Amino acid sequence: MPTIPYIKRVSAAALGSIDSILSHWLPGGKREGSEYLTLNPKRADSAPGSFSINLKTGKWSDFATGDKGLDLVALVAYLESETQGRAARRLAAFLGLEPEESSPPKRASSDSRKPGNGKPSTSNKEANAATVPPGGDGDGWQCVMPVPDDAPPPSAAHSKHGKPSRRYPYLAQDSRINFYHDRYDKPNGEKKQFSPLTLWQKAGKYEWRFKVSPGLRPLYGLPGLLQFPVAVCWFTEGEKAAEALQKLLPDHSVLCWQGGSQAVEKSDYSPLAGRDCVIFPDYDLPGKKAAGDLLKRLTAAGAGSVRVLHVDRLERAAGEPLQTGDDAADLVACGWDTDRFAEFLKREDAFLPDAGIATGEAKPGSVEDQPQAATPQRGFELLDDGLYFLEPTKDSMLRRRKVCARLEVLALARDTDSREWGTLVRFADPDNKVKQLVIPARSFNGDGLEASGRLLSEGLTIAPKSRQLVIEYLQTQTPTKRARTTNRTGWHGVGDDLVFVLPDGSLGQSDDEWLFANNRPDSNLFRSRGTLKQWREQVAALCVGNSRLTFAVSVAFAAPLLHLIEMESGGFHYRGTTSSGKTSALIVAGSVCGSPEYLQRWRSTDNGLESTALSHCDALLTLDELKMIDARIAGESAYLLANGAAKVRANVTGGARSTAKWRLLFLSAGELSLAQHVAESGKKTPAGAELRMADIPADAGQGLGCFENLHDFDNGHEFAKALNGVVSKYYGTAFPAFIEAVLKHRETLRESLFDARQTFEKATLTQAASGQAQRVAARFALAGAAGELATEWGVTGWQPGASMQSAITCFKAWLQAFGGEGNKEERAMIEQVRHFLELHGESRFTDIERTVVDDNHTPRTMNKAGFRQKNHESNLEYYCYPEVFKAEICKGFDYKAVARLLIDRGFMKGDGKNLQPKVNLPGEGRKRVFHILPTIWEGESD
Repeated sequence: MPTIPYIKRVSAAALGSIDSILSHWLPGGKREGSEYLTLNPKRADSAPGSFSINLKTGKWSDFATGDKGLDLVALVAYLESETQGRAARRLAAFLGLEPEESSPPKRASSDSRKPGNGKPSTSNKEANAATVPPGGDGDGWQCVMPVPDDAPPPSAAHSKHGKPSRRYPYLAQDSRINFYHDRYDKPNGEKKQFSPLTLWQKAGKYEWRFKVSPGLRPLYGLPGLLQFPVAVCWFTEGEKAAEALQKLLPDHSVLCWQGGSQAVEKSDYSPLAGRDCVIFPDYDLPGKKAAGDLLKRLTAAGAGSVRVLHVDRLERAAGEPLQTGDDAADLVACGWDTDRFAEFLKREDAFLPDAGIATGEAKPGSVEDQPQAATPQRGFELLDDGLYFLEPTKDSMLRRRKVCARLEVLALARDTDSREWGTLVRFADPDNKVKQLVIPARSFNGDGLEASGRLLSEGLTIAPKSRQLVIEYLQTQTPTKRARTTNRTGWHGVGDDLVFVLPDGSLGQSDDEWLFANNRPDSNLFRSRGTLKQWREQVAALCVGNSRLTFAVSVAFAAPLLHLIEMESGGFHYRGTTSSGKTSALIVAGSVCGSPEYLQRWRSTDNGLESTALSHCDALLTLDELKMIDARIAGESAYLLANGAAKVRANVTGGARSTAKWRLLFLSAGELSLAQHVAESGKKTPAGAELRMADIPADAGQGLGCFENLHDFDNGHEFAKALNGVVSKYYGTAFPAFIEAVLKHRETLRESLFDARQTFEKATLTQAASGQAQRVAARFALAGAAGELATEWGVTGWQPGASMQSAITCFKAWLQAFGGEGNKEERAMIEQVRHFLELHGESRFTDIERTVVDDNHTPRTMNKAGFRQKNHESNLEYYCYPEVFKAEICKGFDYKAVARLLIDRGFMKGDGKNLQPKVNLPGEGRKRVFHILPTIWEGESD
């Protein structure tokens, strides 16, 4: 077994090649500050973030599982489920390190061999296996170079990165292939990836592997040494730059090493012995450092001479200096050709002096002087470890000093109206948490310290007396990328640029990057944990057979469809006794989008509700405990959420502010209905508010509260506990998956949702249904159809038809509680007239047959509302004074609408023009009164 000192030596050596190691064992990750974030292949990791490796120390941890280690040996051991010793041997073989020296195996004693058996004992086998052959991986496999003719063809694609955008063959001088180096260009500005592809052999068997060759690696472009035996040899950093430089120098050998600026020492430069060499560095500090390292290696290899091109003298075009990171490929892209480059090489200052390039050994943050151009320019240089300021000195040198931690300028940002411009930046705070925020352009007013103050408060480390330099850096950057900011989640853009914005990113394709900007401390409620498969099997499965749970989850899927079919916002309210499972239903619905913290409470101000609505736009909003909101404003709050617009407010100049708007479906719960809660304040709930927040009895009628199927749990309480347990472990994965499917199928959704609505109404309503019932039915139908789409797209795992049947069940429960499919306002009008007559029919209406005899003996009707008389069927008819009818009987309604309704129903005499017929009243002559007929009592079933 390898010793502890050997393991530590391998660990220390591994830090120098950490990029190669991570690209091999954990390809596809991304750098954020000094951290490497990637997916953990040992679990169902859905997005980078939880699994990180420190690029400076090698320490790693998985915050989701608690696994962690102190170095790269421990990381390899963890990934390959090996011991530390075997992991160290694998790393050593990968890095081309010599195996650990071990004492020779002991000779087997005479009794350790069987008679006639010359095989070594088991202990000797183990000792032999502990020695890794040179060029091997510790398991008997040997890297083969050049590739023999009988070798199989190389792998066409990487398991993680897919097919390479370019495959560069590294050839021997006789043009036989040594190995390949694959380049993977990533979309959306992500960092490109590379992977070597080498051939390995064991016991006559060949195998291509995406791993670096052990030992020193052959150079790229070696055949050119034989093709141009006396020409100067040129070196670039990277194959792309080498191909470009070959176009500018068609009669020269152009080479490069494999592995980038940090791997100069890992290649074999012995073929350059005696040859004259020129180095073309990349135009940045890592490029200059790599050139310094290469100069040392070529000199040590016996190169005839080594010069370094003075890239500071190059220009993209006349008067346009190089940009940070430019190389030969960028020159060719800017129009450079062989003639122009040849002219440049004739200049006296085309090459640096003998020691003109720094070896790059200065420590980060120190002040160093370097020979520069005759007229050095002040500026900034962004490196992995920080932002540096380059300042000219009196002796034409550039003084470099560190300004702050690495601060990337990503894009210029503005809001949806192309106002409120700012600069999008990214950096890591002292805890290595990556921050991405927009610095408003207005914060640069005056001395600009508001901008640096914002960065400091977010954790950017700024060197003393450097805040003004940070401000200057931000103001002088001119990124070409653009971003949009919005304080509203949901759909943005049109057509092919349609995206769905969430607090931590956006889904869909757009020319602009969309950013969610909200001052709410809890604005990012769309968190996720676990996988979609786990949510489907652990959460959605428990909804099966439970209409209230299935419908609640379906409402969550319906919310993002409102925009696509141009449907108004609205809500549903589960009304029931305490501990009936209402809150559990809301939490299960919220698990589609986020954690249990996604659940909100009704207790809020108007401003608070508006902000909450904006952060849930095109998504589900769950609101628990209706009784927590003041009964006096409950109806108005329901209107506010359903109408999708905030109150109109004045700005500082007295004009109207831009009105915040949203679309959403909200799911509420409480012990009282909205009408019952509002009635506690002595107010009446308009039918419109009740339509916008459909009241559904939470009791499913099985004696189990909201539940109908307990899935083998003993009682509703235990089932609710189980629900709450699984939604705290698996959440937030279904919503992004559903949005991705919506984006894929959005062209056909409108038609299919319209068909679903037609089918739903046929199953639940008659031809006599009022517009109110149809309006609410459309919302229930959308929820049912959304659940069916989620099932079809593999999100829920439910049986087809389950979601729509739950929507039908809940709609019928609402319809019964609503009083039928008729118009509720009309029912309320008739009920109010009946109530007045029942309450005051004898006390305030005088019998019409009564004659006035004298003032002393005739009983008087106090506070008289009119007259009454018995018709020939002995049924009472009422004659109401006009003002009493308008002010008291029809209070809260339009009296004309009430009168026309009563006439249409046969409850009052008159027609559309003559609402108040003239009637002979004793002692009062002919007066206009409202004549209510006894048939008013026949409509009680309505």
